[in-house]
Amino acid sequence: MPNTTIYTLAKELNMTPTMVSRAFNPDATISEEKRAIVLAAAKKHNFSPNRFASRLSMKTVKIAIFINSNFSVNEENMLWGIETAYRELKDYKVTYDIKIMHAGDSDLETYRRELSKYKKYDGIIISGMSSDKYTEIINELYVENQNIVQVQAINENSNFLFASKHNEKTASNLAADFLFNCLRRQETKNILLFTGDTESALHTSAKQAFESACENYGLTVLESVDMKDNERYFEKILPDVFEKHHGNVDGIYITSGFSAPLCRYLEENRIDVPFVAFDTYEEIKKYIERGIISATINQNVPQQMSSAFELLVKYLITGEKPEKTVYTDIQILFKSNIHQV
Repeated sequence: MPNTTIYTLAKELNMTPTMVSRAFNPDATISEEKRAIVLAAAKKHNFSPNRFASRLSMKTVKIAIFINSNFSVNEENMLWGIETAYRELKDYKVTYDIKIMHAGDSDLETYRRELSKYKKYDGIIISGMSSDKYTEIINELYVENQNIVQVQAINENSNFLFASKHNEKTASNLAADFLFNCLRRQETKNILLFTGDTESALHTSAKQAFESACENYGLTVLESVDMKDNERYFEKILPDVFEKHHGNVDGIYITSGFSAPLCRYLEENRIDVPFVAFDTYEEIKKYIERGIISATINQNVPQQMSSAFELLVKYLITGEKPEKTVYTDIQILFKSNIHQV
């Protein structure tokens, strides 16, 4: 195994990096059986823990995490992912600071000022800054610190080390596949598409991928409605949208987690069509249980943040650079398996 590290041993042995590192410390708490397994693997690969031991004597790795959010569920999922990764890596002398801002509450100069506080950190993870209005700010920060990681959605015109996200094209293809199978025997297959804020490249890409998949499956997209990731705006426009397409909607897909207003509208107006939602928070689960939502896409936000944290720390310690874009696993969930998340 070339360039064997604590991480590669951990992967081979299906253990955490922390568990592997403990095997080389006679005073650490670990079963003798696991210690023997780790030491045997290290011997096989001619691996010496000296590099890791020296890591323990070095200064603490400081990670800054900057979340620009307008969705509390998203914040909770990201915090969960961060804490999960941190628990696995804390023996590596890693620490982190988190700053959460809420989209639209501050001007761009405030974002610039807040982010500049982290330019001397070892690495910076950012989320919620995929809009082009943040590009200049990210690029200014990149001049000072090249170890910038983007999570969930990429600002394509900015500079960064790598990104951790779901594959929105795969998600949209899953949704189109499901809707086609629901409507296979139906004469009309008219789909109403609701996108998140199309200022984000992620939602634009999801929209384009879904429209392309619909064309391949013989589905007709009646309209693509940008609901701007804004619940109040969404609630306001829904009556007009459904009045416009009265009686012609055979299926629905939304690329945003802000689907609660749509769920309420469908339930109150007794509109029963195949409906693919997005994300898996508790309110969504309730609508799946009641049959309002037929299926939902799980993009696995905790895993996106956890992967970003782990891979950034690994890069800072070992120099092993991740792929430019790291994708999380995507699931389509139904009433039968929603309990898995």
